[in-house]
Amino acid sequence: MKEIKEDKEEFDVKYIKELDEYFTAYMSALINEIFVGVGINLGLSEKKAYSLAKNDPEKLEKAKFFSSIFDKFKGIFNYKVPKFRYKKKIYGDGKPMTPVQWDTFNNSIDSFWKDRANAVAEDLAVKSHELGKQTTEYRKTKKPYKNKSLQQVDFEQYDGKMPSTFSDAYKKYDFGNKEKQNLNKEFSSVAMYVTKTNDDIKEAIRQNIQIGMDENKSPQSIASDLYWNIEKNENLNNKYTAESLRRNWSRVASTELATIYNNATLQEFEDDAMKSLKASSKSVYFVRTGGNCKWCLSVRGTIVRLVPNEIVTDTKNESLRSMGIKDPHTDIAIWIGKNNVGLKEKDWMISVPGHPNNVATFSPIDLGKEEYNPKTDDVEKKQEKDKYIPQQIDYAERSKEEKDARKPTFVGANLVRMNNSVYEAVDSEDYKKKKAKWDKDPSLPIPVNKNSTDFKQIFDEAEKNR
Repeated sequence: MKEIKEDKEEFDVKYIKELDEYFTAYMSALINEIFVGVGINLGLSEKKAYSLAKNDPEKLEKAKFFSSIFDKFKGIFNYKVPKFRYKKKIYGDGKPMTPVQWDTFNNSIDSFWKDRANAVAEDLAVKSHELGKQTTEYRKTKKPYKNKSLQQVDFEQYDGKMPSTFSDAYKKYDFGNKEKQNLNKEFSSVAMYVTKTNDDIKEAIRQNIQIGMDENKSPQSIASDLYWNIEKNENLNNKYTAESLRRNWSRVASTELATIYNNATLQEFEDDAMKSLKASSKSVYFVRTGGNCKWCLSVRGTIVRLVPNEIVTDTKNESLRSMGIKDPHTDIAIWIGKNNVGLKEKDWMISVPGHPNNVATFSPIDLGKEEYNPKTDDVEKKQEKDKYIPQQIDYAERSKEEKDARKPTFVGANLVRMNNSVYEAVDSEDYKKKKAKWDKDPSLPIPVNKNSTDFKQIFDEAEKNR
């Protein structure tokens, strides 16, 4: 799936935005610490290694560091970033390390990374899922939620004990089997990126050290190459740097958290989605909101309908009709886990996130009472418009003669003219027959049942005017 090259998007809900902020910061700090440790191993002093890691040689400015973020969330997260130090020299006498030596070095990275990254990834996945469910509750109860902080939600809804592991969440809260399956599937995706980043870190170090040795670079030069992408060729992106790995993880964090969070917001509606297959009144609709890229802007405000996963046989086909559902409001289906992975942009479906780095969302909408406002990119109550009935003015009444001509007046034994129409009084048993004739030929007098209120209004008034 192609990545859209746009400025990094931000969640419109504060507590999920903060979760993304912490996830990115902690994993980036782990990456940084490993590369600082390698710099020290290469011969740099600790002070020099940290200084080099903090200062972008191209921009000549300090990179964002993470202590302030950790202080901000210390009431919720207490994960530490210990020092990574590998004692055996990996670049000493200019000789490359043997495969066995590389294995030993890589194992030290595995141990440092996995023990910490896996725990944090599980914690953030669980919290993202819980926050998605919480958003659904806020929406259902019409409570404000977008500006609530992570600390507020943790304190108000979880008494400061928001779950951090699957087992903890399953013990404290009601998770159905289907929800567990969905969450486990989502976490598997995060875990895959944790493993991939670990492999990329090891490959980055091996590549830079090997190239440095081949080109007789100094330890400081190799360390600088490890930290920063300083390639001058704009078409060449050096992915083997701490900078590139941190930037890539930022994309992973926002995209994966968006997936888990949004799937959790849909989870609470899945029972209704199943019932809607037999009772259309139970249908659950959403609007796609958010996203800054050209593609996202083009699909903002799209109405979609949630369907249960069980009826989705082709995950690349979002048509409701293809699932046997005719809906008067939309032909686009969404389901928990729907995504565009493996699709080219021209084939992208309406999903959230729609592409990497995308934090669009599905906002529930009651089509009878609510509408999408493109100016605010949000769902709002429909404005009730007052019915204005203009005063009826009969401009044909220009004179007393004309007014008199409009009054009910007998023009025959059972015939009355009123407002330029002729009415005929008929007995009730003859009314249907007379009415049927008039329906076929409106030029005939209009029949009026003698037992009706119309008869009294027209013919009694005509009697008075005789």
